[in-house]
Amino acid sequence: MSRIKFTTTLDEDLLSLAKHKASLLDGSHGANEIIEQALRFYFRNASVTVWEKSINTEDDNNDKHFQKLILRSNRLVLETVQDRTTIKKYDKESVCPKSLKLGGWSKVWDISKIMPH
Repeated sequence: MSRIKFTTTLDEDLLSLAKHKASLLDGSHGANEIIEQALRFYFRNASVTVWEKSINTEDDNNDKHFQKLILRSNRLVLETVQDRTTIKKYDKESVCPKSLKLGGWSKVWDISKIMPH
């Protein structure tokens, strides 16, 4: 893809974050690369919509059981979730990649596969 010069103004904090992220990389990426990747990610996912539907029984009205429908331009994903629990206080070591793999978890999605990390 050809590159063109483009001048704009950005929120100073966002530009600082992009520069910081670029500084953590091996040197082959600059802030422009980070911003381009963020725009690619945005446009790749802009048409994705997610719908949820409660599948609780009348006796169980806690909204913990639901179906999730993810509509993408090239596919549809239907998930049935039996329990959604949010935990705010937890041991970060228990959810590190090594601990999760030992517990039988498999990573199925990671933004770093799409964007430089």
